[in-house]
Amino acid sequence: MSTRIEPDQVRDGLFLAASRTYAEQYVEPFIRRKFDLLEPDGNDHDAIDRSGRRYEIKASKVMRRRKNSKKTRPLLDRVYFEVHSSPLKRYFDASQRFDEDYLANIQNVKRDHFDFLIYVLLFRDGVWVFQAPRDAIAKGKFLNWSDKHGRYDAEGKSGQFPINRLSIQWHEDHCLHCVMDYREVGMLMALEAPQ
Repeated sequence: MSTRIEPDQVRDGLFLAASRTYAEQYVEPFIRRKFDLLEPDGNDHDAIDRSGRRYEIKASKVMRRRKNSKKTRPLLDRVYFEVHSSPLKRYFDASQRFDEDYLANIQNVKRDHFDFLIYVLLFRDGVWVFQAPRDAIAKGKFLNWSDKHGRYDAEGKSGQFPINRLSIQWHEDHCLHCVMDYREVGMLMALEAPQ
């Protein structure tokens, strides 16, 4: 049975998916398929290659910043604002990446759990995939790397880094691996067998 790929629905479904689960449920499987990676053998990382190298996969939807501050808007106005600020009204094409005000945060990066980090940025017109080896992810080496993720994390245990219009060029120059359109993403998803 063939599956018809609807790229706009693939894209919009990813952007509308819950932020806490879309990377694990949707992005990780198609990234594993794209790069011929295997399911992990535990919960410490997201994939392994045929040589046993471990991969962590992170993703961020790239969207214009919301301007819905409680300091500037009354409560009722903030609730009304939500109607007009859905992800489908805030996403934009990659060609606008140097002009738009956005913050794509790659967080909860546990350096001691992987050999390579794959981080994925979802734009309206495509999916950008970046890759970095663990030893390149450190203060002074990796742009805007913070060794602290949450206020209770021990320094160096878990980290994060933001990507915005001022920093994206660095990531393109040092870590960009490939760019996919949503038709390719849909085709990779269609290959995934039901669980």
